[in-house]
Amino acid sequence: MKIYLIILLVVCALSCSVSRDAAKHTDQANLQGAWVAQSESQNGKTWNVSYLYVFKGDKLFFTDETGKEVTYSFRLDTTGSLRFIVVQPDETLNISAPVNIAYELNGDLLKIVIAPAGLRPTEISDKNNQELIICKRKGS
Repeated sequence: MKIYLIILLVVCALSCSVSRDAAKHTDQANLQGAWVAQSESQNGKTWNVSYLYVFKGDKLFFTDETGKEVTYSFRLDTTGSLRFIVVQPDETLNISAPVNIAYELNGDLLKIVIAPAGLRPTEISDKNNQELIICKRKGS
């Protein structure tokens, strides 16, 4: 009986790992392309924005409302219940530590959450000084 329990635990562990890898691969593919930020909120206050996020391979190109573009390398972390885009700014920003941005992807809707400097988002919300940015796939 013990051997069957051990086999079952191993199979479950492997299937969970495969499921996370599949989510990472699927999200990586589904993020590709251009996303227009439409609103941003923090602690219940919302305002309109017009940022552009473009995902190409493992690069993220961010354009702010002034037209300034910043390039990042990124990878996905889908190991926990909260998924993260881990971005590494290019050398010109003089920032060496990667930044964890929580995300929720649902078809043509992308929610991203940025925590205050030095912190990691704890949920998909604008609470606790987190910035919640709602994006829509460009052209949809």
